[in-house]
Amino acid sequence: MKLVQGIHRALDRLLAKLHLQNYKEQILYLAVGVGTTAVDWIVYALLVCFVPPVGAAWLYRISPNILAYFIAWAGAVAFAYVFSRLFVFESHSKAVGAEILRFVGSRFLTLALSIAGDMLLCGEYALFPLRDPFLAKLLISVVVVILNYITSKVFVFHKGKKE
Repeated sequence: MKLVQGIHRALDRLLAKLHLQNYKEQILYLAVGVGTTAVDWIVYALLVCFVPPVGAAWLYRISPNILAYFIAWAGAVAFAYVFSRLFVFESHSKAVGAEILRFVGSRFLTLALSIAGDMLLCGEYALFPLRDPFLAKLLISVVVVILNYITSKVFVFHKGKKE
């Protein structure tokens, strides 16, 4: 915890020098979001590029990248929870288990959105066929990042509240 506190003090000093201390949460959310997105995209790209399709053929036709989305999502959620708790929302909740459940639950919403987007943009029956899984993921990611911030802020982390 001393390392985390030291990082917070250094960030506070830097943001004060830049006159940005009022935007600390948003700046840190953006930084953690970049890291989370990197984890998500790296895992996704490795799976899409190097792992052959797995599962039922009908599922592959509907959402060709569903397994890649799910595994990348799981890695990104783990990364995002730890860094959001420690740095962005500075949660002091003693009910960590409940907090994790709320966090993962809120992220299931965006996982469902990602898979629905993949179905609409990449599947055999796509309504708006892009056929490029990376362009589709980019479009979907914009909506996901916004929804993740809102759900984390409103439903998961309660700044200053100790449970």
